[in-house]
Formats: sequence, structure tokens, C-alpha cells
Amino acid sequence: MRQNLLRNLLAMFLVVLSTNWAMSQGVTTGNIQGLVTDSSGDALPGANVVATHEPSGTRYGAVSNLEGRFVLPNMRVGGPYTVRITFVGFEERAFKGIVLGLGQTYTLNAVLSDGLELEAIEVIASKDAIMNADKTGAALNLTNERINALPTVNRNINDFTRLTPQSNGTSFAGTSSRFNNYTVDGNIYNNNFGLGSGQFAGSNPISLDAIEEVQVNLAPYDVRLAGFTGASVNAITKSGTNEFTGSAYYFLRNDQMIGDKVGDTRLPIDDSKNEIVGFRLGGPIIKNKLFFFVSYETESEAVPSYTKVAARPGLEPDGLIVSRVPASDLDFISNQLRTLYGYETGPYENYPFASEQERFNARLDFNINDNHKLSVRYNNYTAFTDVRTNGNSIRFISTRFRNTSRTGIEAMNFRNTNYTNDRNVQSWVAELNSRIGSNMSNQFNIGFTSITDPKRGIPGGQAFPFIEILEPDASGNLLYYTSVGNELFTVGNLLENNIFNVTNNFSLYKGKHTYTFGANFEYMTFDNAFNPVFNGFYRFNSYDSFVETVINRTPGTYPDAFAKSFALDGSTTPPTDQTRFGQFGVYVQDEYQVTSKLKVTGGLRVDFPFYPIDIPRNQLLDNLNKTFETPDGTITPDVSTFPKVNPLWSPRVGFNWDAKGNRTTQVRGGTGIFSGRIPFVWLSNQVNGSGVVRGGLGYEGDDVEDAFGPNYVFNPDVTFGNPENPGQSLSNELNLTDRDFKLPQVWRTNLAVDQVLPFGIIGTMEFIYSRDVSTPIAYNPVLRTPDGTLSGPDTRPFWNGTNYSNDPDFRNVFYLTNARRKADYYSFTAQLQKQFDNGFNTMIAYTRSRSRDLDAAGGSQAISLWPATVQVDRNNPDLSFAEFDIPNRLIGSISYQTDNTTISIFYEGADAGRFSYTYSGNFGDASNRLMYIPNNANELVFQQFTLNGRVVTPAEQAALLDAYIDQDEYLSANRGKIAERNGALRPWVNRFDLRITEDLVLSKDSKNKLQLSIDILNVGNLFNSEWGIQRFAFQNNLLNYRGVNAQGQPQYRLNTVPGTSEFPTETFRTSTSLGDTWRMQVGVRYIFN
Repeated sequence: MRQNLLRNLLAMFLVVLSTNWAMSQGVTTGNIQGLVTDSSGDALPGANVVATHEPSGTRYGAVSNLEGRFVLPNMRVGGPYTVRITFVGFEERAFKGIVLGLGQTYTLNAVLSDGLELEAIEVIASKDAIMNADKTGAALNLTNERINALPTVNRNINDFTRLTPQSNGTSFAGTSSRFNNYTVDGNIYNNNFGLGSGQFAGSNPISLDAIEEVQVNLAPYDVRLAGFTGASVNAITKSGTNEFTGSAYYFLRNDQMIGDKVGDTRLPIDDSKNEIVGFRLGGPIIKNKLFFFVSYETESEAVPSYTKVAARPGLEPDGLIVSRVPASDLDFISNQLRTLYGYETGPYENYPFASEQERFNARLDFNINDNHKLSVRYNNYTAFTDVRTNGNSIRFISTRFRNTSRTGIEAMNFRNTNYTNDRNVQSWVAELNSRIGSNMSNQFNIGFTSITDPKRGIPGGQAFPFIEILEPDASGNLLYYTSVGNELFTVGNLLENNIFNVTNNFSLYKGKHTYTFGANFEYMTFDNAFNPVFNGFYRFNSYDSFVETVINRTPGTYPDAFAKSFALDGSTTPPTDQTRFGQFGVYVQDEYQVTSKLKVTGGLRVDFPFYPIDIPRNQLLDNLNKTFETPDGTITPDVSTFPKVNPLWSPRVGFNWDAKGNRTTQVRGGTGIFSGRIPFVWLSNQVNGSGVVRGGLGYEGDDVEDAFGPNYVFNPDVTFGNPENPGQSLSNELNLTDRDFKLPQVWRTNLAVDQVLPFGIIGTMEFIYSRDVSTPIAYNPVLRTPDGTLSGPDTRPFWNGTNYSNDPDFRNVFYLTNARRKADYYSFTAQLQKQFDNGFNTMIAYTRSRSRDLDAAGGSQAISLWPATVQVDRNNPDLSFAEFDIPNRLIGSISYQTDNTTISIFYEGADAGRFSYTYSGNFGDASNRLMYIPNNANELVFQQFTLNGRVVTPAEQAALLDAYIDQDEYLSANRGKIAERNGALRPWVNRFDLRITEDLVLSKDSKNKLQLSIDILNVGNLFNSEWGIQRFAFQNNLLNYRGVNAQGQPQYRLNTVPGTSEFPTETFRTSTSLGDTWRMQVGVRYIFN
């Protein structure tokens, strides 16, 4: 009934539309260049060129050189501009309606006449973003008008960058999103440290109402752009003009505006609500001289935390929304912990997550005179968010259960075992653009950004150790069951990141050349308190074991694993670390207009990264006189040593050829090296794990009993386990960095043809190829020689026990270095687009691509950089499909705009993602080992086991596995092989997003309007609950490794669907995430101008 009501409301809204109701690091500017000639084609040197930004009266001037060429650099983005060109003895020419795009150069060639046969004033269209001499590599420009026309409910820049054909979410050109570079007004706005999933500083720090334009560059051969191997995402904020303009708005989403059904499954949505309230205002302080712009926005949200419930009579586990964990067990745990220890777990189902955000932006623009323009901007963002507990990461022990998740359907989560996060981002930036004489210009940009993210908190505020409980499923496969206590990475987890950057670009215009000489300096400080399992970590491999030890407190019963970090000075206050990074870059570039048809850009950039980090040597480590074998040879570990200055050379060349001289056929491309940064948490791991500030210990199995002693009784004291003399305790993990370590670099090449087709359609064919020059990776030199190799068709190695280290002092030594194998990527894109005169705008693009990497780009701990999903050797991973690889992607948009109405639809169809077929169980190296796909399941040795009171024989398991493989497209095509990492594809998904706005005119001069808007994401799902829904693998760990038999053959059990006692018979299930259903947002906005 609710969906029928919404369909009717949508229909009514459409009816309303038909009625007339009246009442550098980021580049920050645009340029105009051109040629002034007389009617015979001869150059006119000394012509005076003046461009006026009509909304603000801002003026830019130039004089044509001996060849008649002129350049108006560093101009305000947008428009419209009027350009007037005068020369003694000739008629003045004026060009109106010119609009400049961010980072683009408008070419304006003017012919002056000494008679009256030419129009004195010419109104021309705004610059074509495709057919222009400035375009070389793959790029996307999104103006404010286009942003306002596209569907969004999150009001995030990332909602719009998906229009880049070679993207997958925030991953571009086959590269992890962690290697993008985000700038706002030329100021670095990255998640530099690399914690969390948001790549923008603070996730979403600037109101969309403050954004003027966004640019996504994948292969910019302009050496001014740097700091990325994925994409440069560059935005600029709005400025004031000579007219007062503003807007106040309100947006709403609630539980009546979200789908609660996927296929035949109903999802619990409870009460949810998202409200956004804000305003923006801009105008003159001094007309034609000084302008201001401010925006303010607040957002509050309450949404369901998990869409799962505990099992109880009448609700049986289904692997989708009903967990296997009985409500009775959870109630018992909660009540007993309250009674015994006074600890409140909070509820385990039907509780909300909250979020509160506030965004403020202020900007001043000052036209000092015609030659000097100054802008100053301030931004402040604060946020509070509830966050789920970590999925399956660990610290100081070896056994990690990669086949299960603490937040999966197989487990239930108490409210107070999640965590909260407070974020704050403040940014200041100033830019001075100057014209020097008739043939020089300068751009100076300086900025400072302060980021506090994360600043974690504990719901309920009680100190209690983190206790996780696992429970085997029917086949004996250990899966998470529930957890209580302080989230294992939350206590003492704080990051403060300050970024200072300054850039200066000097340009010289000489003949057909534009020479640019630039320098950039950036300096980052990180004050990081990362103290994993500081309040203690306990693991129990069964519910009964937990009850016996923690609830019954039976003497002599022990956890299956324990871990603890501690301050080496004996303090109970979590310590902090300081990490520093600096980089100085210099570059030179020549833009050469070889002929009227051919433009070539060539440049060289060199960046010098340095690490001004000062930590003392670890004397306890030095006393051991250890050496380790690495791919680079034998090293002596020294935690105080960081990489030396290893220059990053980035030569680039690009070209643009106007084949016919009339901008109907354009060939463009280039090749070059792009240098990026790493998530600096990878480097901070060495500071954090140096053994100088903090230590850590961990025990598993019998080692726990040896450490705790006889007749141990559980003690919830969060200092339990701390050594008596922490200053003389050596941590069991060590982090080191290769002295020759180089920041990531990629060599990228593209070639494209743009063609104006009949009816004004523009077609583009573009090819991109990338290959890493340097790839960060971790190597573990204490991984010992395997204890044996498996017998049978799969002859890979195995290790006995849970400790794979060959060193008596260290379980892990993570050595940050560069990989020998190189990740690569290619894509081929075909695109058509057309802008109609009647307000219609259409685009469609298809991209075929492949991205391969080494599985070494995720996580925030050093252990996450050590490849885990491997066929054989974690220290020598194979190239395989990247997690974010999307082989096929089709996008399209169509919009219709009039003075008061906008209707826009965005379509995306793509392979939904990749996944790997791996084993559960531990082959001894804690890897996520890829599965051997048997020619016939009888090749494998199965263990008999009991399921729901009946015996599951080896023959039955083999038959079930064969049947599963036969119906699975990937497995059936690869029998007799080891599965590739991310080799399997999830099914194609089609989604449509819709936006409709209608402006109701409130005054005769049309300067006051009321705008109504409606945005619906995945609108097809509103009409059919099966449309637009992703599908995931029911079980990608088909086999549970149970060790080897007497003949050295691996033994397996067939796994059931997680959280159930049913064996998988088909590959995919529908998503149970509310994020996959339709979502709607309604808005009302008052506009005046």
C-alpha cells in the first residue's frame, strides 16, 4: 500500500510539472587564449584584449604578441564573459556568452576588419568540453548546473564522479580509491592517513551548495596536477557576484521513503529519518571589487544499524535476515554480565545508528586591480557517527577467521560493542593570481587543513575487555557468534592530521609557447593514538566455553586466545605516536601550438618525498643482534630508520590534433608517469609498532594456559595481562620500512578520437593503459618454511599449528617495500553525447576494462598490506583481478531542462563486482587460500560428519560439490585449476536514478522562486522489488579444511550456507542491505537572485 501511495504521489508531481503556477595541486581557474588577425589572415600584434566576468565585473586584460597570439590566464571559472578586442584602425569586436570550465582553456580566434562587414558583437556558445584543443587525456567536468540536475540523496561529490566512464564507485582507472587525490580550491582534502572508507577528508566535508564545479582527471598531462595514481578529483567553491543571491533549503528522507523488500524478503527498517537544513548567500561588499559567499548546512540521521534479528520460536535461521544465534543466549549473556560485572551490553537487535553533521563555508574574493586577484576561503566540518564493529581483523595473534564476520548474518551484535566516531575538518586557503607585464602571469596558492578523524568513543562509556565468541556450524567450521565489550580497535584511537601546502606557478607566454615553471611544497603531521586491544581481547571458540569461563568463572578454564597492548612506561593512558611527511616538487612545462591544428604539451616533474620522523632506537631489539632475509637481501632491523629521499620522476607528453581544422575530428592522447602517495597509516605502523612507545602480546591455544598459570579465574579488569615490567617487554610484532621504498607511481597512456557525427552527436573512442612503476607491499621475513606439501591433485604447502613464524621473539615482522610484480589496467570506452537546443541533454558510454593487482591496498594495519588471498605464497603473490575491477560498465543520462523544470535520469548497468572462492580453515599461514577446483569431487578426501542428527557421508558431500560446481559459471569453466583471486563475477545489475525539480515563480521579475524537488535512487525497485538488487554469493568458502590425513592428503568438509544447516545449491542470493533498495528524498528550496 505504501508503494502504491508513493507511485500516486510521483504521478501527481509530474502533473504539477505540466502546469504554470506563477508568483593545483589542484587547478582552480580557467583561461582564454586565441589569435587576432585581419581579414587577410595576417597577425595583428599589439591588439588589446579585455575579458569581463559579467556577474562580478571582474576584468582581465592582455595584449597580442608579434604573432597575434594572446593569453588571459587564471580567470574565474564560470561566466558569462564578454571579450572585447580592439586595434587601432580596426573595428572593435565583442564576443558574449563565453563560459569557462575548471582547468580548461577557451580558444577564441578573432578576425578584425577595417570596414563594417563583420558583426560588431557576436554571441557565441559556451566552450565545448570535448571538442577543444585543451583536451588530451580522459577527464570529466561537472558544472554547477549539471550537478544540480543529477539525482542524489547523499549530496556528496562522489554521487557525481560516477559519470566518469572508467570509474567504479570512487575507484578510477583500475586503481584503488586510496590513491586518488582530492583538492578543493587547490587545497589537499584527502583522507591522508587512510583510516575508514571515506576518501574525502572527513568523508563529506563541504556542502554541495558551496561547490561551483568539479573536475575528474585520469590522465592529465599537465604536470601541475600530481599526488595521485588513480584520479585527481578537483573542486572549487562558489564566489559572490555583484548581485545578492541566496537560497534556503530543507531535505527529508524517512522510513516511508525507503524500500523494505528485496525479492520476497521483507527487511526490518524500523524508524529512520534524515534531515538536511541549510542556506547559502553571496553578494558584493564593494561592487566590482570585493565579494563574499557563505554557506551553512546541518544534517541529522537515524537509521537501522543491522537488518537482522535473533532466532526464536517462529523465526528460524534463514541466512538472510534471521541469524542462527538464539535470542535466549543473547538475553542470558546480557543479564549475566550486568549481574556479575555491572556491564551493560545494550540491545542486540532493532537499535538505531545516529549521525550528526555540520558544514560551514565562507569565501572572500578581492579584485585588487585588473592585474591582481585574491581569494580567501574557510571551511569547517564537524560530525558524529555510530559505526559497526570491525569485521574480522586481529592483533598480536596469528589465527584470523577470514571466512566469517563479526557483523555477518551468522552473528549478532550488541549495541555497546560498536563504536562512535567524532570528526572535525577545518581548512584555510588563499590564492593570489597576478598578471605580470604583457607576457607573464603567476599563481600563488597556500593552504592549511586540520583533520581530526577518527576520534573514537565507546557507547555506554564503560571500560570492559573485548570478548568474541565463535561457534562451529554443522560441519565444524568456526563462525562468529557474538561479541561483547569495548570494540578491539577503539580504546585510545585518535588521529589528528595537519596539512600545510603551498604552490606557485609562473607562466611565460612567448610566441607559440606557454612555459610554466612551478614548485609545490607539502608538509603533513600525524598525531596518532592507535592502541589495539588496549583493554584486552579474549576469544572463545564455543559458546559453552565462554559460559564456563566468563559466566560460571570456573577455575582452570581459559580463553582460546588472548591479546593485549600496553604502554611501555607503565601508564594506563593510551600513548600516541607522531609521524611526519614532507614533499617538495619542481616542474617545468611547455605548451606548444605547433600549428593551428596541433598542440603538444610536454613537461617534467620531480618530487622529493622526505620523512622527518625522529624516534629512538629499540634497545631491546638491538640487543638481540637479529638479521632478517628480505627480497633485497639481509637486513638488520632498525625501527628508527625510514626511507631516504627517493626522487619521483614524472615526465609527461600530451597532444591534441584537430584533423580537419574545424573541430569536427579530434585525435588526442599522451603518455606519462604519475606519482601518488600512500595511506600514511602504512608508514605510521612502524612508529606505532616500534616497541619504543607501546608493546603488545598475544597467546593462542596452550600458550594461554602457560601465560595465565594454573587455576586461572576470569578477571574483567582492563589492565589484566599487562607485564609487570613493561619497559623490558618486547612486543611480538615488528614493523620496518625499506630504506629504498618509493611512493607509488604509474605509467599511463591514452589515445582517443572525438568525432562530430550527424545531427550534432559527439562520439568518442578512448583507450587507456596503465602499469605500475612502483607498488607498495608488505613482506614478512619470519614466515617459516612449510612443514609439508599436500598429496593428491593439489600439491601446495601447509604449516602445522597456528604460529607460522620461524623467530622465537616475533610472530610477525612486516617489511614495507616495493613489489617486483607490477599491477596493470586497460580500458576501452565508447561514448555518445548530444546537447539539444530545446533543453534535452543525453549521454551514453560503455567501458570494457581489466584491472589486476597484488591484493596489497586494503586495511590500515601492516598485516593488511601483507597479501592474504593467494594461491601459494603470501610473500610472493600473483597478479590477479583487483577487487574493484568491473569488466563491463554501461552508463547513460538523459535530462530535460526549462526555465522552471528539470527532469533527469541517470542509468548505470554493470557487473556487480568480483569475489574469490577460498577455503575456510587454516593451512597454517593464516592466508585466505584460494580453492582448488577439482576435475571431479571424488579427487578430494571428505570427512564424514553429523548434521541435524543425520550422517553426511563423503559420497554425499562429493555429489553436492559436483552439482554446485556444474551450476556455477566460473567454477565449471575452471575445473582442475586453482581459483583466481577475484576470478568470479557477480551478476549484472541495472539501476535508474531519477530527479525532478519544479520552480514556482514568486515574483514578476522571476527573482524569487520556490523549488520543489524529488530524488529517487534505484527507482525501478519502487515498482518491482527484484529490480536493481545486487546478488552475492551464498557461500564462497565451499570447503572447510580439516588438516591432512596419514597419507598427507587434505581433508575437507562441505560447508553449509552461513548461519543455516542447508548446503548451498546455487551461487547467488539477493542482497539484504537497505542500501540496495529504492530510496527517496524530497526537498523544498527558496531561491532569490
